[in-house]
Formats: sequence, C-alpha cells, structure tokens
Amino acid sequence: MNLRHHTILITGATGGIGEALARQLADRGARLQLSGRASPQLDSLVAELVERGAEAIALPADLADPEGAQRLANHCLPEGLPDVIIHCAGMMHFGDYADVRGGTVDALMQVNALSPMQLTRALLPALQRRGSGRLVFVGSVFGSLAFPLYATYSASKFALRGFAQALRRELDGSGVDVTYVAPRFTDTRLNQGAPAQIAEHTKMARDTPEQVAAAIVVAIEQGRRYRWFGWAERLFMTVNSLWPSLIDKALRKQTRQMRAIAGIPPTAPSLSSRGT
Repeated sequence: MNLRHHTILITGATGGIGEALARQLADRGARLQLSGRASPQLDSLVAELVERGAEAIALPADLADPEGAQRLANHCLPEGLPDVIIHCAGMMHFGDYADVRGGTVDALMQVNALSPMQLTRALLPALQRRGSGRLVFVGSVFGSLAFPLYATYSASKFALRGFAQALRRELDGSGVDVTYVAPRFTDTRLNQGAPAQIAEHTKMARDTPEQVAAAIVVAIEQGRRYRWFGWAERLFMTVNSLWPSLIDKALRKQTRQMRAIAGIPPTAPSLSSRGT
C-alpha cells in the first residue's frame, strides 16, 4: 500500500509512538488527522509537519471521556473519511492493584480499550460502505503476557487484542482490514520512573518510539495482520498460552526484583502460609 495522499487518523498523536508515526507518515506523503488532548504540544506538532510541507490538521479529543471517541468521529468525518485509523492513544498504571484508585481503572480501560472500540463503531459503517480501510490497534506484549504490577494495563491490552482479532474475522471479505501491533518495552513518557529503572536493572529489551513507528508503518504498507516485537517476547507469549504455570514460576523472582527497585513492599503472606 502506497501511503502517499492517503488520509490517516492517529489517536494519541502527542505520545512518543504517535509523534514518531506522524513524522514518518508525513515523510511518506500521507494526509494526517492528528488527535490528542487539546494542548500546545499537538498544535506544535501540526505546525512542524505543515512547515515541512505535509498535510496535517489537529483534531483535539479527550478519549478518557466516554463521549470523546464519538466527538472525534464527528470532527474527522467532515475532513475526509480516513483510509487508515491508528489507535495509538494509551494510558499506563504501574503498581499494586490493591492500591489503584477506581477512577484510574475506569480511565485506563476507557482510553486503552473502550475508546478504540467506540471510535471504530462510529467510523466502521462509512468504511464498510466505501469497501476499504485499515484499522490499526497498537496493543502491547502485555496483551498476551499478563505482567505483575501491570494488572489493569494488561487487562486493557488483552481486551484490545481480543477485539481486534474478533473484528478482523468479522470483517473478512469486506475490504476493511485489521492490523494488531504488540510492542514490547518502549522508551516513552508512559514508561518513565520506576518502569524505566526496572528495565535498566533487568536489562530488558527496549525499543525507541521511532523503531516501533517504523515497524507499524511497514506493517500498514505490507497489509500485515499482526506485528509482534522481539523473539524472546514471542516465545514467552507462546509458552504462556500453552503452559501459564511455567511463566508464573519464571516471573516470581523478577516480580520481587521489580518490587525492590520500585520501592513497593512485598505482598503479605496468606494466612495459610504463616503457620500457627
């Protein structure tokens, strides 16, 4: 697929991967609809791309708002039905699930899982009438490998992966295709602080936003249905799907290390393990 003159909507355009995608797609001559929360950063990105000769507009939207996805669809359609929609907006929570606030759970699930579903629902009928389009869902390796201290984030990405897979099968033969992308640890603002310290200490494989964006662009150009990152991560995901108890054991030591690095107290032993 030659992306020149194709209209591409990117949510989360002011995030690390979203910004990198915007710049790389602009270099390929795509017409960009860039969405993020209304901010000087979004306006600055659009101004930068326009100055470089790209076609780009800002479509501010708060996808943490349950009505945000529909509002975004209402704003983007008059600008032209996108040929490609990249669901890149994301929210992260790291820490014990027992300590997470209910509002954080709601917001994270809304941004990571519900808003892509809502935006897809709003735009899909028009895509089907046209008979062409590509929906790109940026998930995570944690959407196949549930990770301790990332319970809510993992749950949201599992939901997104399931939705993308079911939708791909449902749309078979319609001309509307689905791509699911599962990055591993990426050096973005979402992963600053304790997650970055843990990645450094454990020598976790890491990618830059530019590397992830480049792989996503190639996946779109080649019409790929899936794009996974890292052979070791893919191996762990496969083992986890077949023998999850092996991964349980493999992660015990790493979980203790993660808690120690992040300053999170160890979990209290259960009553049955304390003895009498």
